[in-house]
Amino acid sequence: MDNMTNKKWGFELLKGLVALALAIIVFINPAEALVAIATYLGILAIISGAVIIIMALFRKGQFWQIWVGEGFINAVIGLLIVLYPQITASLLILIIGFWITVFGIIQLIIYMGNRGNLPSGSLSLGSAVLSLLVGLLLLFNPFEGAVLATLIMAGYAVIFGISRFYMAYLLYSRRS
Repeated sequence: MDNMTNKKWGFELLKGLVALALAIIVFINPAEALVAIATYLGILAIISGAVIIIMALFRKGQFWQIWVGEGFINAVIGLLIVLYPQITASLLILIIGFWITVFGIIQLIIYMGNRGNLPSGSLSLGSAVLSLLVGLLLLFNPFEGAVLATLIMAGYAVIFGISRFYMAYLLYSRRS
């Protein structure tokens, strides 16, 4: 097999590990997990905004003023997220629901285009359908039962993580 397949199994394994680690964290304390995730995203936005501003000021390339503006907007949004994490957490469920729905659509498109080439077509289809169902559930019920929605996301992360482990195994076993 080619070098890309040799690397791909490692990426699938890493995706599975990250998904399962996230699920464990959420299952330990689901009520606080969503607020913590929102706070971390806010901190990340502040840091990325500062980095963008610094890079734009030091490089002063074409459109550097636009980069400073983008960095400023990132930092302000991050600050608002850090200051109001509960509001952000409520909105985060809606955003995550949208993201998972889009991810499910992409998975479904990939499945439809590569049915014969996938090592496990039924697993890919099941993952796509599950992504769509979880995403739509979160979109249509974002503000009620935030803890339940967080647990659903953790359950999804467990299933996704296990499916990525299986995909990594299939790719690893086909590489020689």
